[in-house]
Amino acid sequence: MSQEKENMQKKEWKDIRKLLGKAVLFLCLNALLGYSVLCLFEQRLHYAPWETDSVLLVLPQNQQYGSVFLGTSHAYICSRFSEHHQLTEEILGQRLLNLAQPTGGGLMPARFFLEYFLEEGNQTDSVVYFLDPFVFFCVGSNEYHKFVYNEPFRFRFLWKLLRNHYGIRRIITYIRSKFGRDWLLQRSEPLIAHPYALQPSEIDPERIKKRIGTLYPDGLQEENFQKYAQEFLKIARLCREHGIPLHVITPPTLLGPEPGAARVNAWLREQQKTEAFSFHDFVNAMPQARFFYNLDHLNTAGIAHFMQYYVRPILDPTATPSHP
Repeated sequence: MSQEKENMQKKEWKDIRKLLGKAVLFLCLNALLGYSVLCLFEQRLHYAPWETDSVLLVLPQNQQYGSVFLGTSHAYICSRFSEHHQLTEEILGQRLLNLAQPTGGGLMPARFFLEYFLEEGNQTDSVVYFLDPFVFFCVGSNEYHKFVYNEPFRFRFLWKLLRNHYGIRRIITYIRSKFGRDWLLQRSEPLIAHPYALQPSEIDPERIKKRIGTLYPDGLQEENFQKYAQEFLKIARLCREHGIPLHVITPPTLLGPEPGAARVNAWLREQQKTEAFSFHDFVNAMPQARFFYNLDHLNTAGIAHFMQYYVRPILDPTATPSHP
C-alpha cells in the first residue's frame, strides 16, 4: 500500500512539474510576443526632441555633439520647444542634445541617460549640467521620477533600473506602461514656446514660499544628500573617464537661493579640489521679471540672454564678452 502511495506522489509531482514547465513556456512565449509587438510599434516612432518627453526615442548612435545638457525642466525647456532648441544651437554655435528631464528630473535619471548616451557610441565636446540644489534632497526626483512612463522598453534599460535597486513597483510600472493606451496611441506632441513675460507684481513672497515648498517635499535630510551626492560624483567621474569637460551651472530663477543651496554649493566647491568640473552659480544673475514666464522658468527672451551672456562664454571664452 505504501508503494502505491509513493508511486501516486511521484506521479503528482511529475504532473506538477509538467504544469509548471508549461506555465513558464506560456509566460516566455507571451513575453516574446509582447516584446515583438513593442519593437514593431516602436519602428513608427520617429520624433524630434521637441515632439516627445522621451530621451531614448530621440537618442542616436555614433553621433558627435558640441554639448549635452543635463538637468531639470530649467534645462529641458531649451529643447522641448523647437524655437528654443534652434535658438540655443544658433547662439552656442554647436549641435546640441538635451537629456534634461521635466518635473524635477533628479541626479539618478541624469546619470542613467548620460551613461546610455555614451554606451550608444555617441560623443560630445562638453556636458553642461544645469543643476538645481533641490535634486540632492528630493527622493521623488531621483527614485520615483516619471521618466519610466516616457521611455520605450529596453532590456538594457530594465537591467539598469534593477541594478540601481529601483523598487518593484517602478519596474512593473515601466513594463506595464508600454502596453497601456497612452503609450500605444501616442503621437508627436510639439509644445508652444512661452513668449509671456512675468510682471514684477507677480513676484510675491508668498508665491515664492509655496514654490520652494513643492521643491523640497522631503526637507533637507542629510541622509538623502549623502546618497544623491554620490550620483553626482558618478556623473563627474564618467565625464572624466571619457575626457569630457563637465560644466555645472545653477540656473537663474526669481526664487532666490534655495534652502539647500548653501550645503550643495559648499560641497561642490570642495569636490572641485579632486574632481575636474567647473561650477557657476547664476541663480541670482538675471533678476529681471521680463526674462521669465513664471518664477523659475525662462521665457524665449530669457533663454536667448542666458545662452548668449552666461553659457556661451563658459563653453568658448573667446567667442563673446563676459556676461554683463
